[in-house]
Amino acid sequence: MSKIREKVRTPAILAVALLPFLLSFVGASRGDRTVQQGLKPPSELALLMREMTAFTDSVRHRLQRGDELPPYPAGFAAIHTATPTDGKLEIERATFDAFADHYLAQVKALYDAPPADRISTFNATVQGCANCHAVACPGPLLRINKLFATSGAGPKE
Repeated sequence: MSKIREKVRTPAILAVALLPFLLSFVGASRGDRTVQQGLKPPSELALLMREMTAFTDSVRHRLQRGDELPPYPAGFAAIHTATPTDGKLEIERATFDAFADHYLAQVKALYDAPPADRISTFNATVQGCANCHAVACPGPLLRINKLFATSGAGPKE
């Protein structure tokens, strides 16, 4: 009897294990694809800040290796005109503009800083991002806090 039970049990276990996989194909063929509902497309400001994050992460790695900075990101000046999510900021426009001006000044200071001072200037730039996001839109703070640079190889001679 155990051989018969084993012959029945194995296909049954296999069928149960494959059922979700097979159902996903059936649903996809009917057009019931799983879509992340409720998510809005990212705003201009969100896209710009993602670009700023990628830039900052790239600069951090370059500084820690002692490499040169990438080209100056002139496009970041659009922070003043980029449309925020839902068309409104979570803080007063004047406060946001002050944080934005500080960020742009810090980026310029980073490019003007002698190589020996770049890591501290870079970290001041990241701290400015954290300060702004502590006041408005705190969601990215975890990611921002991972952007601080540690002393790396230092500038190449």
